Amino acid sequence: MQLILRRLLIAIPTLMLLSLVVFLLLELAPGDAASALLDANATSEQEAHLRADLGLDRSVFVRYVDYMGGVVQGDFGVSARSGMSVSHEIGVRLPYTAALILTSALLAGIIGITLGFIGAIKHGTIWDTLITGGISLGMALPTFWVALILVQIFAVELKLLPVFGADTALHLVLPSFCTALILIPGITRITRTSLLETFGADFITFAQSKGLHARRVMLRHISPVAAISVITYIGLQIVHLITGVAVMEVIFNYPGLGGLAINAAFDRDPMMLQGATLMIAVLTFSVLFLVDLVVSYLDPRIRL
Repeated sequence: MQLILRRLLIAIPTLMLLSLVVFLLLELAPGDAASALLDANATSEQEAHLRADLGLDRSVFVRYVDYMGGVVQGDFGVSARSGMSVSHEIGVRLPYTAALILTSALLAGIIGITLGFIGAIKHGTIWDTLITGGISLGMALPTFWVALILVQIFAVELKLLPVFGADTALHLVLPSFCTALILIPGITRITRTSLLETFGADFITFAQSKGLHARRVMLRHISPVAAISVITYIGLQIVHLITGVAVMEVIFNYPGLGGLAINAAFDRDPMMLQGATLMIAVLTFSVLFLVDLVVSYLDPRIRL
């Protein structure tokens, strides 16, 4: 319980500071929502009227306080570009981003842990060499380039999978697999390294000397210790994945938060950009919070 309270006490002021930084950066950026909406022929009176409608004629401090007051109540404001509620738009897109991140992380975890386990068990054999070479190649290949190649093969040539949108579960296959490719090499490497280090530990030698079955040693002694490093790594990489998934959402025209934030930045839509950024930060803290809970469960010393 103390761990949960500490993480919440850290998360709340951090999110508030993040919202302030994003708000001030948007203020310092050239142009604003009014200049983005008006054409070149607009008069100064029209610009002043629009700025008043959007609340841009008020001071930065007043607008920030009003914005945070609405956020506390679940109101992220109204989009200057579309006139739609930012909360509604985020609510529509959040499940798509969550599904993409969870599917990608699950796929990457299954493939990466399996390859790392095989590489550790078959250490020094041809299988270990192939896996090591494969993950080195995977880390060198640009993910967006691989995504375009897979689109050309499975969508354009073979016509097996759909590409754009998120109407069915099949639309999630290519984006989630391409996103998982970002994580698989690192997960494979950290799993292999953690297992090899644990194999040589003194307590493993002691467990084997007592005559315990190899499967019991693996499940009760080796796996929990090696899992701490693997889970921590996966959690930290998912944090990077939350921000990096925007590239895949743009390539596959996937209706997620990343694409929403990018479009809001191009449209100079401050409310939409702030809302999407803040929600991405909430997702980031949620993942880190879950990782802390899982790791503290696996290693009780961390709770102390």
